[in-house]
Amino acid sequence: MSAPSIPARARVVVVGGGFAGAATAYHLARAGVQDLLILERESTCGYHASGRNAGLCRQLTDDEVVTDLAVRGADFLRQPPPDFAGGPLLRQTGSLLISAHPIRLDQLCARAVRRRLAHERLDRDALLARWPRLSGLPSAGAVFFPTDGVMDVHALLQGFLSGARAAGAQVELNVEVRKFRHGRDAASVTLETSRGSVTTSCVVNAAGAWAGEVGRRAGATAVQFTSLQRHLFLTDRVPNLDAQAPYFWYVDQEEMYGRPEGHGFLLSGCDATEMPPGDARVQPGAAAELADRLRRLTPWLADLGTTRSWACQRTFAPDRLPVVGWDPKIAWLFWVAGLGGHGATISPAIGHMAAADIGHKLAMVNQA
Repeated sequence: MSAPSIPARARVVVVGGGFAGAATAYHLARAGVQDLLILERESTCGYHASGRNAGLCRQLTDDEVVTDLAVRGADFLRQPPPDFAGGPLLRQTGSLLISAHPIRLDQLCARAVRRRLAHERLDRDALLARWPRLSGLPSAGAVFFPTDGVMDVHALLQGFLSGARAAGAQVELNVEVRKFRHGRDAASVTLETSRGSVTTSCVVNAAGAWAGEVGRRAGATAVQFTSLQRHLFLTDRVPNLDAQAPYFWYVDQEEMYGRPEGHGFLLSGCDATEMPPGDARVQPGAAAELADRLRRLTPWLADLGTTRSWACQRTFAPDRLPVVGWDPKIAWLFWVAGLGGHGATISPAIGHMAAADIGHKLAMVNQA
């Protein structure tokens, strides 16, 4: 039996059901926008990136714009609306940003002071007193951020989707957007999909790694997104592992991070290989590359066996900043794409910001 057709009309159509699209739809629905439709090309939302990341909430990032969004997103994670999720979204374990260079640690502290982020500078002895397992890591110490932690990414995504549905939004899975037919008045468009057509006056392009292709099909301003694959590995059991210990992120050139997960470690060598959208295959040699790095930095971790491995995709615009706003060429197209490596953390702030812009324009149209 074939799947039923999607609705023929909607006020807003969101293309993509990952963090970008779900967060935008949630905030639109909460703001009272009715007749909202989310189209997801896969059989489940968040399949390629949103559901495959390490779940690290890191507020102080490498960019000030993303840091601002991450700080605001973390506030939401700590205190979501009462009806958002059945449990906590964030385990506030704290984080350790580690470097072998004292000047790098000084810079992290200076930026944390400017952002008014709670932090503590640790010298090498203080770091190893708390985390003796990092004794082999070349370091001058670390900066501890107590309000960072580990997210429940699945609860966060489902909270956005459930909240949007509860406010009247409709989520349709297994829907591929194939073509856009512009309306006569240039203020509306019909999306031709694998499950029928829908006409709307507002399309939100939140298609993740496919956002550039969706924009091209719509005739929008060209944005050259890059999809970078990152591998994650789950290790064997580690004796006497503190499950609530802060995650560590080595921020020097041989970047890597790790955190307790179950009875083992979740590790990544922060690889960034350009891959076609949707390619989630674990690449040959990825495990060996991480093992080589671990032998140089933390030899005892290299001796742990791997019980599971997977790859996720992170999508970036050329300036590595999120693309959020109305398309310069097409009045009905709004971009929410390129969330990069901190998409889960920044999604509450991104969704709120996007919904405010969209809602403002919809209100102006109603008044006209």
